[in-house]
This record gives sequence, C-alpha cells and structure tokens, in this order.
Amino acid sequence: MLAVGAFVMAAGQLTVALAPNLSTAVVGRMLVGMGDSFTFISMIRLINGWYQGAKASKVQQYVATVGQLGQFFSAVPFWYMLETLGWTAGFSIMSAASLFISVMVIVFTANEAQSHESRKHNTPSLKLATQQLIENIRNPGIRMSFWTHYVTQPTTTSVALLWAVPFLVTAQGQSHDFAAATLTAMVLFGFVTGPVIGSICACAPQLRATLVYSVVSLTTTAWIVILAMPSRSPSWLLFICFLAISVGGPASMIAFDFSKDMVPRARLGTANGFANVGGFLATFIMMYLTGLVIDLIHGSSGTLERYTVEAFRWGFASQLLVVAVGVVFFTIERRKFEALAAK
Repeated sequence: MLAVGAFVMAAGQLTVALAPNLSTAVVGRMLVGMGDSFTFISMIRLINGWYQGAKASKVQQYVATVGQLGQFFSAVPFWYMLETLGWTAGFSIMSAASLFISVMVIVFTANEAQSHESRKHNTPSLKLATQQLIENIRNPGIRMSFWTHYVTQPTTTSVALLWAVPFLVTAQGQSHDFAAATLTAMVLFGFVTGPVIGSICACAPQLRATLVYSVVSLTTTAWIVILAMPSRSPSWLLFICFLAISVGGPASMIAFDFSKDMVPRARLGTANGFANVGGFLATFIMMYLTGLVIDLIHGSSGTLERYTVEAFRWGFASQLLVVAVGVVFFTIERRKFEALAAK
C-alpha cells in the first residue's frame, strides 16, 4: 500500500506538471491526495508490525513528525524550485522522486519484523475488511480513537489548508511573509511537541485522555483569545496563538496510540482507517462552516472585502461548536470503554 500510494502520487504530480488546463490539474491534485491517504494509514500499520507497546508509540509519533517536513519543503525549497525551473519541471522532478520512493519501498520494506521466509502479503477480501470494520466500530475504544482524532486535528488542519492566509493577510492586515513564516513555524513547532506527546503516551499511557482534553483546551483557548480581540490582533499574539493551535496536529496521533491497544494487529488497519476519518470529517465541516458564516455575513461576492475581522470572528466561532460536539462524544465513548475494561 505504501508503494501504491507513492506511485499514485507520482502519477498525480506528473498530471499536474503536464496539465494543459485547470480541470486536469485538479484531477492530478486529487490523485496526489489519494496517494497520501494510502500512505499515512499504511505507515501506522507498518510501524505496529515492527514495534510494540511504548516503542510503537514513540516511533509512530516520530515518523509522523518527520512527515511534516513535506509542508516545510513545499513552503520553501519546492517554491524556490518552481520559481527557478518552472511549473512543469518542478512537478516532474517531484513525480520522479515519488516514483523512486515507490521502488525503494518495494525493494527494502517488509510488513512484519519476521524472517524473509515468513513474510506473506495477504490481501483480505472486501467482505473480510467490511467485517473487521463493523467489529471495530462496535468497540468503544475504537470509537474513542475516532473522536480523539475528531477533536485534535481539525483546528490545525483547517487553518493550515485554507484559512490562515486570508485571515492573517486580509483580515488581520499582516504581510504575506508573516503568514508564510507563521505557517512554517507551526510545522517546526510540531518537531518539538510531537516527540514530547509521543514520550508521554509511551511512558504514561494512563494520561492519554488527559492529554487530549489538555490539547483541546489549549487550542480552544488560543482561538478564544484571538476572537475576543475587538479589532486586529498584534503580530506577536497571532504568532503565539497559531503556535498553540499547531499542537493539535501532533496530538491527533494519540488516536492511533489508543487504537493499537484496542484491537488485534490483524484488524489494526481498518481501525486506524476509521479513526483517521474523524479528523478529516471535522476538518471539512470546520472549513465549510467558516466559509458559510462569512458568506452569510458579507455575501458570496467573491471579493476579499468580505474577509473582515468581524466575519472571521463569527466564522471561527462555529469551529468551537464542532469541537464541543467532539468532546462530548469522546467523553461518552471513554466512559463506555472504561466501564467495559473494568469488567
């Protein structure tokens, strides 16, 4: 699956490189996203095939943290390559790199930490995968993993993917350089918080739920501070609050730390796939609600004038509702799991 993911991304990047029009480029971008979805869940499953317990907790957090380098390379080196070499050459080089990675995965990786003779790549049937998914959803621990991802990831992702630049530049009056530096700092800050979160999960797994509540409280407080400002916020406050918001990204890995302890290894792939849906579902809900509220306030004129502090105040306030719903369900499933574990 890792090799397939890299190959699909290579195909998508090449499509973007050679796209004669916007529609074709969008198709290429969809392929890149599809390849990425193969990659992340497969990476988590591969790590748990090689490591167990506390070691797995640390390694999957470390690997996820290193994976954030892609955002940094997109923001700085790849942008420079596009400026220097052009669109077609830049994305063609990225496609070649992804294809090379696909080949390396096939040659050098194995699913489990076993001898070469015992390695088997058995692909379950659709019926078996569906049965595993149903069994996982019935497990309150896996549902807790879903809601963990739901409450931790979306605040960070919705900002990084869509709303950071219009909010910082148009609404807050900051420069594009400040917005770029803030987004880059969010990624780099993950290199600090990610290993810390991984170490806590490994050394004190009983604190994982407390950690979820703490991170949600931190990111929510950061938003409330920004939204409570009567007008534009100072640069230093925006920078600090966005760093606080970025903690949600590394914290979302707690979901997979929960799931690895909840089901047999054979069902871990479908369990992680289900948990992973939580964060992205919440992300898309947040992005849509923010845009919807802004349009309701200023109309869908398509002009930048609608991106005001007041519009974003109400738009981002809708995100708090999404998180609140997630916290309620996380708490419910946590109590169900603890009651089941106590029997």
